[in-house]
Amino acid sequence: MYNLYQSQVWRDIQTQVYHKPTFTINLFGKEYFGIIKRKKIWPIQIQRFQIMWIELPNDKQLVQKEINRIKERYKSFWNIFFQLWLSNEIISFENISHRSETFKQDMRQMRLNIRDYISNNYWLKLAFRENMPQSDIIYDITKSDDELYSEMNSWCKERIKKAKKKWVQFDVASPDQYRLFYDKRYETAGGKWFNIIPYSQYEDLIRYMTQNSRGNLFISHIDWELVAWSICIYDQHRIIYLYWFSNRKFWNIWWHHYLKYRIFWRARDNWFTYCDMMWWAPTWFDNHPLSSVSAFKESLWWMKVEQYWSYDIVLNPFLYRIFKKYYESRHPEDNN
Repeated sequence: MYNLYQSQVWRDIQTQVYHKPTFTINLFGKEYFGIIKRKKIWPIQIQRFQIMWIELPNDKQLVQKEINRIKERYKSFWNIFFQLWLSNEIISFENISHRSETFKQDMRQMRLNIRDYISNNYWLKLAFRENMPQSDIIYDITKSDDELYSEMNSWCKERIKKAKKKWVQFDVASPDQYRLFYDKRYETAGGKWFNIIPYSQYEDLIRYMTQNSRGNLFISHIDWELVAWSICIYDQHRIIYLYWFSNRKFWNIWWHHYLKYRIFWRARDNWFTYCDMMWWAPTWFDNHPLSSVSAFKESLWWMKVEQYWSYDIVLNPFLYRIFKKYYESRHPEDNN
């Protein structure tokens, strides 16, 4: 299975763009790359550790041994917890299955059963700070234009037709448009649940991608007034949606569908085979913070991969309880 979060491009972005402190650790016979997240609360600095995309073996004794080793190695009063995003696949399916209410309910119950089993048998605590995807949407973009268009739902087709009638155009953004993208996204983030990185990091990210042929900022526009934006990463044979944003002024043409469709064309013409949409709510968890983007990402024929939850290894129980209460008071939408 493809793994962005342990890839070299992801390591480069974390270190060269976001300038995050990182570490490596050997777990279950594999080396993993992780991120150290620090928060200074005068006069102290607390830390938490995070590894994305780690495969949990079906060996409870080995897991317990490795958990104990992590606790011993990272034990410090100011180290709060060590978070693992488990990449084990629950199931993968095409979107035609997603339409069945019975399937959705069965999928939800299966996920809840696995969640409880992991908590009860592997001595891991379900993460309260869920900032990693629990499922993934993947589009096969090797298909012809006619095939891609025929596999859209009627809702998406209407919006693409409307965008064409309005003469919406597609381009790669120029450097003088980077700031506008950031300012518009910053404005929207103030009323939404997501955070936004500083502008200097956006500049570093786009510079890294363009100079290393690792991605680009794509735009759709009407007479050069921007309608929608998307920052995409290139890795292996995949193009990966990292950040995207739509201009509310153009809500009547539903902004982003045309841009997404044109990105598929461009990616296919440059020999990419898949588009990875990232950041997706688990099936039939309507209160999940990511559920609001589902209609946009479901508009084409896709393959969805459901994965395990994220879990915490608690390093300091006292600070963990305080940090959890603080986080839940600031993010009530995550309390599902």
